[in-house]
Amino acid sequence: MSEYGDERQPETVSAGDERLCVGVVLGHDQNRALLTEWLDDTYDVLTPGADGVTLAELAERADLLLLDERAYERHDEWVADYRERGASLFSPVLLLASSDELRAAADVWSNVDDVVAVPVQKAVLHARIDGLLSRRSLSRKLAASEDRFRTLFETSPDPAIVVDGDGLVVDSNVAFRDLVGVTESCHGRSLDAFDAFTPEAVEAMCATADDDGDARSSSAVVSVQTVTERRHVECNADDLATAPGHRILILRDVTERVHHEQELQRQVDRLDEFAGVLAHEIRNPLGIASGWLDQAKRTGDPEAFARVEAAHERMGDLIGDLLELARQGSVIGERTSVPLADLVTDSWASVTTKNATLDVAPELAGRTATGDPDRIHEVFANLFRNAIEHGGPDVTVEVGVTEDGRGVYVADDGAGFGGTDPDQLFESGYTTAKNGTGFGLAIVEQIADAHGWTVTATDAEGGGARFEPGGVLDGDDPTAERA
Repeated sequence: MSEYGDERQPETVSAGDERLCVGVVLGHDQNRALLTEWLDDTYDVLTPGADGVTLAELAERADLLLLDERAYERHDEWVADYRERGASLFSPVLLLASSDELRAAADVWSNVDDVVAVPVQKAVLHARIDGLLSRRSLSRKLAASEDRFRTLFETSPDPAIVVDGDGLVVDSNVAFRDLVGVTESCHGRSLDAFDAFTPEAVEAMCATADDDGDARSSSAVVSVQTVTERRHVECNADDLATAPGHRILILRDVTERVHHEQELQRQVDRLDEFAGVLAHEIRNPLGIASGWLDQAKRTGDPEAFARVEAAHERMGDLIGDLLELARQGSVIGERTSVPLADLVTDSWASVTTKNATLDVAPELAGRTATGDPDRIHEVFANLFRNAIEHGGPDVTVEVGVTEDGRGVYVADDGAGFGGTDPDQLFESGYTTAKNGTGFGLAIVEQIADAHGWTVTATDAEGGGARFEPGGVLDGDDPTAERA
């Protein structure tokens, strides 16, 4: 007599429109034939030996295994292998058991997902199979989602890592490994083990909780030392719902944005400085103009009117230089390579030189500089004005190439700095000349900074002043000996 109950039971709902495969492995031929008949209308049924199907092929094709006690005891290792064949895909096993002891055995439940008592009812069997296959369908969808995540994770142009609760890397993509300059796996390494990150950056990247201790998504901008340069990245962190205690960190390069923000801040700071300098510097000539204007009204003295005019001219010079200084460092036009000797000569011609003399060293011939030609012109024009203002109308100004072949110098044979700290000369508004505004050298420094150059002041060999804009010239010194 069959171990299975009346087959005239209510039909169960299908696991879905997809026709799934059930592998039936039973020790009794009669029972195997009966169950195959029960299931054949809903599922593709495979049994070992039928049409030459092997156990290995059955395990590869089946979405669910259905075994009785005899088959399970005989093939328990094969069942264990079947369940472990897909790490992320649920592979269900349903056991038909008549023994209460077997149904309660712990080692059985380590390899079996559900047990149906014998004798079996058709409706119960279908319901149990449908339930297990629904779980398999969900696991398949989850696996597909994880595959899509893996593909996006690996191919993302943004560096990304997954870290555990201890801050150790459990996963990383190619972009991250390229960023930090490693080729091997980053698994198990803490962020502070990478030379690319400072301790402050690691602390910001690993911050995972609000004041109340609840985990939240967060972001922070940190600096990263790549193989070739220092960059700024925005680190966006969020908890992984599928892996409690794990966070995904995505690093997006925001270097250009940070540089833009820094430049805006420098402009704001510069405007604040200019406002203070202008208020301070213009107050004196304005007071002078007001005083002489009162005297001119009372006396009609032409000298008084001349003093008013001179004070107004002084204010005009101050305002002009301040406006020029305000736009340096931020308004740099298209950079081109220009012959420097010609540019120096043109700059000299644009300045009121009186009886001063320009001497251009032969080494400057053929040398070029890459930058905004108008701004470079202003550098030399301001250095020439400074030399004439402080060195006198008969001063001689020499322009040549520095010893390292990368910079130029502008030297004069005037009185020099007279004990003044050379670094103080570049401060806005500082001047030792009677009619100077104190902004010419500040303009020179702003233009040099905008081009990535340096500018220093030192004593000339003859006792005069010497200024050295460094990093101006293109290429190496052509006069240097070649190996």
